Amino acid sequence: MKRAKNRPETTGRVHVPPEWDAHECCVMAFCAADDLYSGAQIDGIQYEQVCLARAIARFEPVVMLSHPYDLNYLRKACGPNVTVVEMDHYDIWTRDTLPTYGYDRSSTRCGISWNFNIWGEKFSGYDNDRRLAEQFTASRGEELIFSDLICEGGALEFDGDGTVMTTKSTLLNSNRNPGLSMTDIEKILQELAGVESIIWLPGEDGGITDGHIDGFARFVRPGLVVAETTDDPLDPEYDILLENLEHLQDQKDARGRSLEIVPIKRPRWHILGECSESFSASYINYYLANNGLITAKFDDPIRDFEALDTLSRLMPDRKVVQIFVDEICEAGGGIHCSTQQIPVKLS
Repeated sequence: MKRAKNRPETTGRVHVPPEWDAHECCVMAFCAADDLYSGAQIDGIQYEQVCLARAIARFEPVVMLSHPYDLNYLRKACGPNVTVVEMDHYDIWTRDTLPTYGYDRSSTRCGISWNFNIWGEKFSGYDNDRRLAEQFTASRGEELIFSDLICEGGALEFDGDGTVMTTKSTLLNSNRNPGLSMTDIEKILQELAGVESIIWLPGEDGGITDGHIDGFARFVRPGLVVAETTDDPLDPEYDILLENLEHLQDQKDARGRSLEIVPIKRPRWHILGECSESFSASYINYYLANNGLITAKFDDPIRDFEALDTLSRLMPDRKVVQIFVDEICEAGGGIHCSTQQIPVKLS
């Protein structure tokens, strides 16, 4: 866990630290979308959210956003290191609905709103989540900077050293940024977040998010990337994962470093049992807590162990914890999608 003392020099309005820098807390939102999921799905998602919050709370404080009717239950279920806060929201995906936090030019912590538009206006019912970034920062008395770019936090992977990874299928999608070219988007990210180099992967056509980067590749540190892959031709994303892995090869970051890529195989599709093609069977959709890493477990003993072993080897200073989040994955996301870190204030 890296503790920054002051904001690094960048050309952007905001410096977005990498996820491995020190956190003040992690923010989650308790499931409330009762007109989107079935009753059984909601029960399963809520149970897994409590388990996830308690796992993260072993390493850092957790703030759980809640509707009034869930407050008492959550305060009992989540434990003392989880603060339950009443706030209007709709769904659990705080990676996308809450701000991406960073530091402005005076080293004051602030949030960036990516103008969440429900992943390209795919669903109804998300009016509260459209406003959640603004509502949340206002409740904390923090500045919110509105981006000219429409995207989501899960679409951007920062290394804290001038490089961001993203996918063409999200940022260049006409359902988010019609009329914006790759050059236009790069200029926006440079001016707002000081990004010097963007690594573009193809992503995927369709799906809920149109292919967020946190399902394909994550920085472990500058120059080192874990990439999701599979050797199972039954996996519906077999070709997509191979294509994105191929595009990641031979890429360089803002400092001219060639990327070291460590593949992590997804669980085998035939072992997962009954699940939809939107099931997010990902180990790299993990959350980095202070001195910890929370990732998924899928009842595939071989792949579960391989992921645990690889992540533990790559990040030996972190305790890697695996938990079951099948209902969250069936909803189309994962651990990273349903969490959002707030970095510490700079001294």
